[in-house]
Amino acid sequence: MNATELLMKFGSPLYVYEYNVLRERCLQMKSFETDLKGDLPDGITVSMHYSTKANSNPAILKAVKRAGLKVDCMSPLELLINQYCEFDKSEILYVCNNITREEMETVYEAGILICLDSISQVETWGEMFPGTQIMVRINPGTSGVGHSQKVVTSGKATKFGITEENLEELFEVAAKYGVQIIGTHQHLGSLFLNDKIPDYIAGVEAGLDIVKRHFKDVQIVDLGGGFGVPYKPGEQPLDLSRVAKELKPILQQFVAEYPSVKEFKFEPGRYIPCEAGKLYGTVTAVKHENGIYWIGTDIGMNQLVRPSMYDSYHEIALPESSGELVEANFCGNVCESGDVLGKQRQVRLPEVGDPVVVYNAGAYGYSMASNYTGRAKPAEVLIYTEEGDCVTIRQRQTLGNMTEGIEW
Repeated sequence: MNATELLMKFGSPLYVYEYNVLRERCLQMKSFETDLKGDLPDGITVSMHYSTKANSNPAILKAVKRAGLKVDCMSPLELLINQYCEFDKSEILYVCNNITREEMETVYEAGILICLDSISQVETWGEMFPGTQIMVRINPGTSGVGHSQKVVTSGKATKFGITEENLEELFEVAAKYGVQIIGTHQHLGSLFLNDKIPDYIAGVEAGLDIVKRHFKDVQIVDLGGGFGVPYKPGEQPLDLSRVAKELKPILQQFVAEYPSVKEFKFEPGRYIPCEAGKLYGTVTAVKHENGIYWIGTDIGMNQLVRPSMYDSYHEIALPESSGELVEANFCGNVCESGDVLGKQRQVRLPEVGDPVVVYNAGAYGYSMASNYTGRAKPAEVLIYTEEGDCVTIRQRQTLGNMTEGIEW
């Protein structure tokens, strides 16, 4: 189906995912896993844990499961969805940040390995569950990577992890409660491409050096994710073979010097669903003011917040428009100056009612959507054959379910 047919059948705006692209990205990550494992000694495993927060629709997670990948999650709902999609507790890692005692209880009762982000959280966990095993997140101190400062998660300005200077205090707290630290975790940021591979490798080396010098008998080393996809014209896809080639000698050397390690984990998120997803909408207004063309759409910042929140770039198309070629800005239907999808795009001037398509919307699109200004979240649809056969994988919200729970 073309854009107009999809919108007529399922409504506007609409998230649409292509299963074939989704599966291909899963298999690429599985190949990356196999590539890394091939040069490591027997008994050392490599695991890819898809970050549920990128897109938590069960249809996405079931594809991840079928491809043989594992998952990580960071909230009780994400954990529940992982369990519903039949991931075994050994395939789920709970990577969290500043959670409550009640949430810790949920993770403990589920028997899920937890990764804690601070000494304070380790103390709370130890008080509640002495003698248990945990992972901890470290901050290797290197410059992080990411498309925005808001997603850089390493270095002196970030809220994440435990720095090297505070590790002795960490060990004292863990010992106080008999808590065994069996793994370390680090994450440099979100979305790096080929030009930032050296930064990623430097962060890996810094983290492994900290593990060797400070931690005893760690069995798991989680090296995070951040694997990017091209959003802008001219950007090249991340060369996973190059990443693997540069990682392998580093991991081999680490294993030789640190014999207790049994597993390396990675956490791909965006890489898997991003390019599989598009956000379809409708042109609702066209105006020319102060020398600028503005194309108004029903895709507000509540439907896709990345451009407003991060200044992120998404390709935008008007597949059925045929007016004069102009430079225009795209905006949504929220009364905020920041509700802008894209600026200075060369497009054919549309008419009201024409479809609009935003690309690379499969990751951090629906999962970050909101009901701000009372707008409903869109439906989600999965195209599962090359012929275009599709199925609804999440119903569009209605006023009824949006107001459920309100005391009138």
